[in-house]
Amino acid sequence: MINKNYVDKLPLWGVVLVFLVLAQSASGQGAGQREARQFFEGSCVYRVSVQSKVEDLNDRDIHKVLTVGNLLTVTMKGGNYKLSTEYADTYIIKADRKEYIKFRKIDTVFYLNFDADTDRVTGIVRNNSIVSVAGYPCKGITIETSKVSRQYYYSTTLRTNPEDDNYDMLGQAETYSAEAGGGLKLWIRTDYPYATEVDSCIRVDRRRVGDDVFRLPDLPISALFGAPRILFPRFPGGDSAWKAWVASVVNPRLAKRYVTVPKGEVEAWQTVILEFVVAEDGTVSDVRVTNPNEVNPRLAEEAMRVMRLSPKWVPATFYGEKVKWTCQEGIEFDVEK
Repeated sequence: MINKNYVDKLPLWGVVLVFLVLAQSASGQGAGQREARQFFEGSCVYRVSVQSKVEDLNDRDIHKVLTVGNLLTVTMKGGNYKLSTEYADTYIIKADRKEYIKFRKIDTVFYLNFDADTDRVTGIVRNNSIVSVAGYPCKGITIETSKVSRQYYYSTTLRTNPEDDNYDMLGQAETYSAEAGGGLKLWIRTDYPYATEVDSCIRVDRRRVGDDVFRLPDLPISALFGAPRILFPRFPGGDSAWKAWVASVVNPRLAKRYVTVPKGEVEAWQTVILEFVVAEDGTVSDVRVTNPNEVNPRLAEEAMRVMRLSPKWVPATFYGEKVKWTCQEGIEFDVEK
């Protein structure tokens, strides 16, 4: 607001100058507002498919390992993002320079700093051919690192502010946003060593988003690294319980019959290494010997018999979700003179 009394005392050129400055300021604000409005605010829904590269894990198992469901919803506004699947909610908060993850079955919010990803870009390949995804024209780009390869098709008309991701190195977000000019990701293929994930946009919803969407759950917050978030299968009671159970089931006479103590030695042994699958309910299956050329066939057969009698194990859990997992255990046959 301009004080009229003050304006009345200005020389004519001063009045003109004031209004020129105000007009330029208003024009700049309008341009800034138009620029802000052109950045995407709203949500995208993706259909998620995964393909396992691991023999003993099917596609459904890999969904759990990656904590992704069949659908992914990404809500975004001004550099803040919320990614929701049936297994977790992920919050990317620009001001904090952190990514927060709330897994459905763990009452803790875990976080990663934006600079926690040390995997560096090894190659960038552009594809300027125009393809249509969810009805939007898109260009392509592939970003490769030493660990993963990500292929994107991004909108040529919908975009976020690339400066919003300036400090986010997680999943090479900073590199992608700069290279694609903030183009909205509508199709993403990620090749991991153990699986391939494809996220394909099926709906774009441009709308106003309230700040409360990005409010973290009222739960304890802990660093993701170092937290006990992945637990592998184990025998109930631990190693000592496993050894005691094996001793109660195995035929001890077989060791004396098939293990020979070398001359000059007082003891000898053979260890049968077994690989087996522990299902989500703890059931043991698909038992096989991994070192058949190193042990007597009769001992290998006995070890498999023992393993098939095993009670249920405690299954593996990834971020609170029970998953099928392959593991190994040894059964030892030893004798003494």
